[in-house]
Formats: sequence, C-alpha cells, structure tokens
Amino acid sequence: MKNIKKAIIYGTVLALFSVSCDEDKTTFEPLEYPSESFVGIGVGDFEVLESTSTPIEIEVFYANTNEGHTSEVTVDFTITGNATEGTHYSIANNKSQLSFPAGVFNDKIIIIPIDNASEDGDKEITFSLSNSTATLGYPGPDGFGTSIQITLTDDDCSFTFADLDGVSWIGTDNASGSEGPNSTKIETSFDGTNLLMKGLAYGWLTNPGYWDEVVVADAPVIVNMDPITGEFTIAEQYLCDTTWVGSPQPTYNISATGQYFSCLQKMIVNYNLIQGGSVLRSYTETIEF
Repeated sequence: MKNIKKAIIYGTVLALFSVSCDEDKTTFEPLEYPSESFVGIGVGDFEVLESTSTPIEIEVFYANTNEGHTSEVTVDFTITGNATEGTHYSIANNKSQLSFPAGVFNDKIIIIPIDNASEDGDKEITFSLSNSTATLGYPGPDGFGTSIQITLTDDDCSFTFADLDGVSWIGTDNASGSEGPNSTKIETSFDGTNLLMKGLAYGWLTNPGYWDEVVVADAPVIVNMDPITGEFTIAEQYLCDTTWVGSPQPTYNISATGQYFSCLQKMIVNYNLIQGGSVLRSYTETIEF
C-alpha cells in the first residue's frame, strides 16, 4: 500500500507541468494542486469477443499532492454507443458512480459482455467520465483519460441445418499412444427434420495399427443441435456393426456432446463409444470443412 501511495505521489509530481507544443516552442505551465486534482482512466481503447467469459474491468485513478486526501471525491460516468445494456452488456452491481473516499486513490467498474448469439455486427461502448470536483483526464491540453472505446466483436455466424446437408468433415481424434491419434472423416446431412451424422468414432474403430475392425453395417445418428449456439447432444443410439478378422463383433452404440462453431466451420465432438452396455472408449474429435 505504501508503494502504491508513493507511486501516485511521484506520478502527480511528474504531472505538475502541462505541455503545449507547436512548431516553434514548447511551454511548461505549473498546475495548482490540490485544486487541480485529477481523475483518469487507466486503460486505452481495446476490443474483446462478445462471447468472452472474462468480465471487463475499467480502473480509474484519482491523484492530488496530498497523500491522504481527507474528503471523498465522486465521479459520474456515462456509457454511450450502439451497444445496448441488457442485450450486449451489463454493469456489475448496477454501479452508477465512481467513488474515492479519503485515502483511496482508485476505483473501477466491471462490464460483463453478453453473447446474444445473433449475427448483428460489432458493438461499441464508449465509457466517459463526467461531473466531478476533480479535473477530468490527465494533466495536459489533450485531456487524455477522460473516455475510452470498447469494441465487442461479433463472433456469431448464422446457419441453418440445411447448410450442413451433404458436408464432409475431416480432422483427428485425441487418442494417444498406440491408439492414436487417428484421422477421422464425418458426413453430416439433413433430412428435412433431423440433422444426421455418420462416421463418428470410425477413425479409432478401423485403425489398422490398433483396433482394426471393419464396419459392415451402420446408420447415421440423430444430432440434437441448438440452431443458435451450435451446442448439441447425441442421445445413446445405434452406431454400427463390425467384424474383426472376419468374425462379427458385438454391436456398437454411441452418445456424444459437442459444439459447432459456425464462424470457423469447425466442430468438436466428445463421444462415448458403447459396446455390450458399457463405455468402451471416450475420445474427442475435432473436425472442419
């Protein structure tokens, strides 16, 4: 805490002069403290994905020449831009004012992005300081630190199940050691009612260096996918029948969870391969088209 206070004092002393530049001269003008105490935003403009799970912290600092200021300083703020509160973001604890009680030199607000799962373009948030007994912004003619712009980058790409009809996917699973990883190929289709997937877990099943079975009968599995988020589940159901060195093997079922990332044209599938009523293997396939 002592180091923090010293840093504030040193920073304030360095800020006791404002600089004005033109082609001919540079002038330094002393500022009068504490009457010209100031508050400033501690970060510059930046952007984040709208789907980020990390809250945005905007820290604001107060400074004057008195290490232990004895009266509370408050600062209002405004948020403008094309982002809508409640739709694109929320403010933690509904905070509406910054406060610097005696001896306190920093405060912050926390903005929580909201992933609206809608392809509606980037959204801008302009956070600005306003209405305070202290000077707004850092000393100097340009008033830096009075406002910043935050861009919430849209990472949603709309899609329909029909878009996934007849699509071939390629990728690998995360089997390791002697079992993999294995190349995988999956086909998706849409029958007008259900999104279907065929080929899941076949890379591991048919790996000639390990399990080495031959698929002799199969059926596409039904995928229950959220058409907005791309998250999906596959309820346990029939997958395929195989042989090993010509001998029929017990039937395989499968269940899975995963997500389709439409902007990336990428899918992650976490499956359970089931044989004889028990889970034989659980792996993840990462596929793209």
